[in-house]
Amino acid sequence: MEFLKKSWKWIVGFIGFFIGLVWMMNTNSSKKVKKIKKNIKSNEKKTKEVNKKIENIKIKKKKPVVKKKSGKEATNSLKERLKKK
Repeated sequence: MEFLKKSWKWIVGFIGFFIGLVWMMNTNSSKKVKKIKKNIKSNEKKTKEVNKKIENIKIKKKKPVVKKKSGKEATNSLKERLKKK
């Protein structure tokens, strides 16, 4: 009992030190989690913007319509193009 009477301050200080240490580690980890969540949200916004731009480009670029010609029409148009040069 004499040991507890003389060293109670040391014991309380030791327990308080560990509680403070755990508390500091917890606050640092929660800050890291908040930072990661913020980065995820900003990345999601950026990917949405990029996806919208890609969709707009896809809508604007349509496949060209190719006119089908018969064999005779193709040879005639080829002859005309060669004459122009």
